[in-house]
Amino acid sequence: MSEPLLRRTNRATFDQLFAEGAAALTDGSHGTQVVPSEGDRRWGVSVVLRPDPGAAASVAALAREAAAVAGDGHWLTGAVGSSHLTMRALEYPRNDIRDDDPCIARYAAALRTAVAGVRPLTFEVTGLTLTPLSVMACAQPTDEAADRLSVDFTAALGPDAWLESTFVRSIWYLNVLHFARPVADARALIDWVAERREVDPIPLRVTEVEIATWRFTGTGMAPLRLAAAVLG
Repeated sequence: MSEPLLRRTNRATFDQLFAEGAAALTDGSHGTQVVPSEGDRRWGVSVVLRPDPGAAASVAALAREAAAVAGDGHWLTGAVGSSHLTMRALEYPRNDIRDDDPCIARYAAALRTAVAGVRPLTFEVTGLTLTPLSVMACAQPTDEAADRLSVDFTAALGPDAWLESTFVRSIWYLNVLHFARPVADARALIDWVAERREVDPIPLRVTEVEIATWRFTGTGMAPLRLAAAVLG
């Protein structure tokens, strides 16, 4: 029997994040990204959904606009080839991932179980928000399929779901710009995002689910595929 469905459609979370992000930018306390190393807490092995080419291009355009306002030196996470929706984080960063890694094999088996019979997933990108670390694009699933897959994958992982066992994801999103240094004109960025809290919906389709680790490209983090499952 499937687990109870937890929907990741809480629009109020985006409002809360905007308030927190605007406050952090205003007082200069916003976070800054650094290249992760083994033992860090972010950018470990994750399960991600990659947008279709059309949506990826639209997200990348928003990322470039955000970067132009924020100033030089930030991570262009929304670039084509980097943009993604995170379904679940699985591990902290580590450097010893081999082709025959037993953990990755278990994650891939769980993913194959969870995606059986699942059609491509569809979302709409409905606007932008701020966080204390980033400019974020807000995504809304068009039906329950993405949320059901997330729940079913968690169940299939069993003990391997340990990393987020007490963390509840209430939204789907794509970070488009991560702050990597002080923002040159915080007020300008806050206003720019505020004007784009709602945009004409951008349709987004996902045809594969990836298990990925992350590598720094010089301008941000990009996913390195370890395994994948095709939808439909």
